[in-house]
Amino acid sequence: MDRVIHQWPAVEPLDQKVEIFYFFDPFSDVCREMEPIINKLIIEYREYVTIQKILAPSLTVLTKCQAQSTSDQDNLALAYKAAEVQGRNKARAFMRYILNRIVPTKSICTYDHMLKSAELAGLDIQSFFEEINSSTVKSMLRRDLAVYREMDVGELPAMVFFSGDVHEEGIKVEGAYPYHIFTYIINELLEFEVEKKPLPGIYDYIESFEVVSFHELKTVFEWRTGPLLNELKKLKLKRLIDELETDETTYYQVRGGTEVLNAN
Repeated sequence: MDRVIHQWPAVEPLDQKVEIFYFFDPFSDVCREMEPIINKLIIEYREYVTIQKILAPSLTVLTKCQAQSTSDQDNLALAYKAAEVQGRNKARAFMRYILNRIVPTKSICTYDHMLKSAELAGLDIQSFFEEINSSTVKSMLRRDLAVYREMDVGELPAMVFFSGDVHEEGIKVEGAYPYHIFTYIINELLEFEVEKKPLPGIYDYIESFEVVSFHELKTVFEWRTGPLLNELKKLKLKRLIDELETDETTYYQVRGGTEVLNAN
């Protein structure tokens, strides 16, 4: 399917910020390439945007979640909504911790992955597991499906932008694009000069996100390969970070943190 940009009817403003609906497939390589862009938007534009990160409730994605689990207790679609009951930020962190554990090692979701990720995200564990198969979670999934259909999402990842002006239409972007495309849309919708927040240092970024790929660091910091590799080498020589090389990329984590990767 060709990547397209659509217009969509406006929704109510949220504190005069740009509101973004982001639909994703957690098992899609293309969607995972968007994660650094979402993280960077949250860091640099946190005063100007709110992002609703929605696991796309399509039959294809929900089937993947079922296939990548061993029971309802470790079904990622249900677990993500159960985490969202305790707050969107916690749910987003929960998803990050889960993907950190299954992507580098090509694992399927397990109960242990769910439990550890829920603990790291600061969830109330008992409430979390009680909610996974609750009517509340099923109702939330139905609402997500209604929004997904209303916005006529045809390709993932998809982002739909709404300004604070109820008379303005939203803008839907389907597919993965460079960071500046999304910042251009945000600036156009805000119609004033945005003062971006500074990025953290590379070590601080790795520490904040637990496990980070080389691709993610390249996307977020926009350094050339040579200088970035040199900086990472310095951090490794100082024994501040560990690394794991896979067929696809290299991953980094802070030494002494939660053990996720089998470091060299």
